[in-house]
Amino acid sequence: MGIWDLPASEKDAVELLQGYGIIPNERTCKNSHKMKLYFGKQIFWKCNVEEFNQHLGVRTGNWFEGSRISFVTEVRFIYYWCKELTSIKFCAEELGIADKTVIDWNNYMREICALEMDEKEKKQIGDEGLIVEIDESLFIKRKNNTGRVLPQQWVCGGICRETKETFLVTVPNRSAVTLMGKKLRKYQGRKHYLFGLLERIQDK
Repeated sequence: MGIWDLPASEKDAVELLQGYGIIPNERTCKNSHKMKLYFGKQIFWKCNVEEFNQHLGVRTGNWFEGSRISFVTEVRFIYYWCKELTSIKFCAEELGIADKTVIDWNNYMREICALEMDEKEKKQIGDEGLIVEIDESLFIKRKNNTGRVLPQQWVCGGICRETKETFLVTVPNRSAVTLMGKKLRKYQGRKHYLFGLLERIQDK
């Protein structure tokens, strides 16, 4: 996906996100009736049964719940994040996003990638003659994104320059002994929906 492929309208942005399963294609009301998605000044789901007349915001129950940014801007942020262009200065000038929102969204994107990496099958990467870059990062999460800071978690990750294979594993601290001695466990997990969109952007 290139920059000229990005949606120019809210409807196009929502349909793109629906295509990746980030926003559902169908919803039902609390009475189990099928709802229809309406586009206007607001985007919402509405029950087709007139006597119930139930409405549901398009962001309800998905990754964008609570966000006040337009879908067009959100898709552009995701695109620029994949290109490592989401500094506070850049986002303020190009996307009109406030400093705190930029920080929050950068954290959200890192969490998505961390979840995807954590759920992938763990395997040894690299081999003789190959270079594996290793780094560590400290994750700090607030309960419901507010309030007191919960316990910190160090995460060690690596990527093989030649094969592009990666690994990610939590570690108790930063010590070299821990980073070098940690053994990776193997297990298979599901793919996060948003990660599919990130992969398509990175393919360009």
